[in-house]
Amino acid sequence: MTVPAPFLRWMLAAAWLCLCGAPQVAAAAPPQLDWPAIPSPSGAKTFWIAEYIEQNTVPMQIRGIESTESMEAVSRYYEKWLADKAGYGVSTVGALRVLGARLGMYQVTVQLRARPEGTAGRLVAARVYDEVQSEQRMQERAERIGKGFPRPAGSQVVSDTLSFDEGQRNRTIVVTNGVSVETNALYLREQMIRLGWTLLQDRTVEGGTRSALVFRRNSEEMVVTISKRDDGYFIVASQTTPE
Repeated sequence: MTVPAPFLRWMLAAAWLCLCGAPQVAAAAPPQLDWPAIPSPSGAKTFWIAEYIEQNTVPMQIRGIESTESMEAVSRYYEKWLADKAGYGVSTVGALRVLGARLGMYQVTVQLRARPEGTAGRLVAARVYDEVQSEQRMQERAERIGKGFPRPAGSQVVSDTLSFDEGQRNRTIVVTNGVSVETNALYLREQMIRLGWTLLQDRTVEGGTRSALVFRRNSEEMVVTISKRDDGYFIVASQTTPE
C-alpha cells in the first residue's frame, strides 16, 4: 500500500519549508496538544526542528533523526512500528523513503534518506484530522491561509507558517505571482501603509530583480523580500509579534 499522494506531497513540502524557512522553535506559548510519541531505533540521535509549528493552519511537530545504521535497517524498524496502524503505507520519492500512517487525529510521516555514514531523516506529526470533519470547517481553514496580508490579484499563497520563539510569535507567508518586482513592491508599500504600517526601509538590489521592505506597526515588525525566479515572482513576508 502506498501513502496517499496528496498527503505525501503536502508532508514533504511542509517539512522542507520548516527546514528552509522557519526558525527552530523553543515554543514560548503555543497551544498544548496531545502529540503522539514517535520512537527511534536504539543508538539513533534525534533533535528538534520544530516543537510546534502551524503550516497552512495545520499544527505540526518535526524532529530530525540521524543513525549509523543503514536506511534499510532504520526503515525496517519503522515499518514494524507502523504496520498495524490505520492508513499505513510506504513510498519512494527520489532518494527519500517515506513511511506514514494515521494515529488518532494525527498523520505521522517518517522520511529517510541514506548517507555515507548511515541514515538521516525527519519524524513528522501533523494534526490533520478534526473530531468533526465538515466542508464548512475546511473552508474556514482555507480562508485563514494568508489572511490579512495584502497581495495583487492573481497571487497564490504557497505557505503560511506560524511558529513561536521566546517572547514572540512568528508568521512567515510565501506568495507567488506573475507581477514584476517593482509592481509588487509598489502595491505592498501602498497597501501596508493603508493598513497602518510604517515603511522603515525600501531597497531594490541585484539590478531590480530583488526588493527588500521593512515595516513596523507599534511593536510588530514585518520584513518583506520580493524576488524574481525562473518560474515567476516570489514574496516572502516574515512578521514578528511580541507575546
